[in-house]
Formats: sequence, structure tokens, C-alpha cells
Amino acid sequence: MKKYDERETIFSRVSLQKGTKEYNDFYKEHSGYKYKDDKVRRPFQRENIKESDRFKELFLPLTLDNKKIINSMFQTARSKPVNPQRVAVEKSFTNNIKEIVKYFGATDVGIAKMTDYSYYLYQGGVSETVGLDTYNQKVVPRYRTAIVFTVKMDIAQINRGPHFEELLATEHAYWRVAEIGARLEMYLKELGYKSESQNGEYYLVPMVPLAYDAGLGQIGMSNHLVTKEYGDNVRLGAVLTTLELEYDQPVDFGLHEFCRKCALCLQNCPSKSITHLERLVNGRTFYKFEDTSCYDLWLHTGTDCGICIQSCPFSQGLDQTLVDQMKDNPKVMDQILDEHNRIHGRREYTKRPLNIVKIGESK
Repeated sequence: MKKYDERETIFSRVSLQKGTKEYNDFYKEHSGYKYKDDKVRRPFQRENIKESDRFKELFLPLTLDNKKIINSMFQTARSKPVNPQRVAVEKSFTNNIKEIVKYFGATDVGIAKMTDYSYYLYQGGVSETVGLDTYNQKVVPRYRTAIVFTVKMDIAQINRGPHFEELLATEHAYWRVAEIGARLEMYLKELGYKSESQNGEYYLVPMVPLAYDAGLGQIGMSNHLVTKEYGDNVRLGAVLTTLELEYDQPVDFGLHEFCRKCALCLQNCPSKSITHLERLVNGRTFYKFEDTSCYDLWLHTGTDCGICIQSCPFSQGLDQTLVDQMKDNPKVMDQILDEHNRIHGRREYTKRPLNIVKIGESK
């Protein structure tokens, strides 16, 4: 097995500065990335959103300070000492932990048993927002338990992707992930267990494989985690801890076969980044994905696009009775797809701006 390496993620690669030792060392070892990466090596600016100056003046400040707040929550949790008077917590407390995380605001929660291969080999230096320079830092496995959770995004806003409303949904979800993670980390430390929250600004682990191991969903054609109830219209968070709990197992509700029938994310992807070519990574099925072309679209739109999310039938909501019957049942899959296409067509897209960003309209 090969460990995941955060330095190989697109966000880490494009942050490297030409001519630096880090840049030269990385592309000496990973020359296949260099040409495409250099073409997209420029700042990701929200100002590139295709809206008027007045729109940007009024609405870009909505997300301007999100990272500052995330940093504050992250640092508050990180600085909290572990209570030396440990409270005994039985494994039977697992369901209580899950309910507590949902009380904090999570949509769903799973518990993964971690191995050395659950961790990144090296961190990729994408944690400047929380005041950490992590590039090239080797990750030392310290925890055997991951409490992994999802946060559902506003589907009405996602259905406006690739416009600004989609950005609002993703930014708000990452804020909530950070808040839930910080609260859970501090709670576990108060019980006497070492813990570290993982959010959009700091990772020791790749989140999609971890969420899969925690039984929260399966990996779809877009390489996102797809849940039964909300598809990939979720953001992922986790807290790693020394507290031992009852572990969940991966689930299989037939998504792999469903994606091969559906492929709406592939058909709708404006950058043609999604493919049907399967690849096995550490025992999990992923798909070949062109991350540089995806990121290039982000650079041009100033948003996170989100079209693959809005294209997924699971994100729009499916009859869960049929979902529970679809594994190894092509006829049920066809029934699900026929009904989805009848209601939503090839892609559920809202053409008009949502009320939150309409200018000059009043009751």
C-alpha cells in the first residue's frame, strides 16, 4: 500500500513558488505534474466572479472573514490542554458521542478505526490560514480513532453553481465544519483524551477515504463521498482522538454500479475533468480525475463551481425506499434515474439569482 501525500494535492502543488527549493525538489520527483501545474499557478481570486462591481462590493464581504473566524476556533481548541483527570468512557458511549456531534450541528457521524495508512505521509503546507507552516512535515500517526462527520449544504444555493450562491453554501459549510470540530475537540480534551480537529484549513488525513471507512457513504465518479440521503452535497470534518469507541464499517448500497449507469457529473462537468476510468487506491475505487483543469475553471469563475454536486441525483434527493433496494438491482437503478430525469432533467440548475443576492428589489 502507498500512503496518501498531501503535497500531491492540487492546492499544495499550485502554492509552490517557482525557483524555490520546495518547488525544485517536488517537481524533480513528480515531473509529470509540472507542465499543467505551471499553467494554473496563479492566485485564486474571488474577484474573478462574473458579476458587477456593485455586486462584489455588497456581497464578497459575506465570506471575507470566514477564515479568520475558523482560525480563531481552531487555535482556541488547539490551545486547550488535555484534562489530566481522565474520565472513563466505555465503548458503549459511542452512540452518545454521535448524538453529541449532531447536537453540535453535524448531519451524520461515523467512527473509523485508523491505521498508519489512514494518514498522509507528508503535510502539504495548506494551513497558513491557521498560522501553521506544515509543508514537508512528516505525519506521525498518533491516534487510532477518527470521529468523522458530514455537514449538509444548502441545495438551493448549490443549484446556482457555478455562481456566487454556490460559494456561499460551501464557505458556510466549511465554517460549520470548523465550529463542530473545535467544540468536539475541546469536549474530548475535557474528558482527558488527546484530540485534533480536521477542517478545511488543516489536515493530517485525506478526508474522503476516511469518511468512506467510517461508513458515511461511498466514493462516486466525481471522487466525492456520496451519502445515501444527501449525495455529495456535504462537506466533511473529523476529530482524531485517543478515545477508543465502537467502529463503523464501510457501506455498499450499490453506488459503484449506479454511477456507471448515471455519469451525470461526467456529462455536465464544464472542464471535462471527470472521467469514467477507474483506479484502485488502497483498496478503494476512485476515478481518474484531471485536477488542474478543474482548478483552472475555479480560477476563471472565482467560485468552487459545484456543478458535479448539483448534477448528482443523490444530491437532489431520492426515494430512500428505492435506494435501499437498488444494490444488485439494475431495474431499480433505472427506475431511480428515470424519475430523477423526469423531475430534474440532465442538471438541476437555477437560472435566476436567489433573493439573498438580488439587488434593487424590495417588497
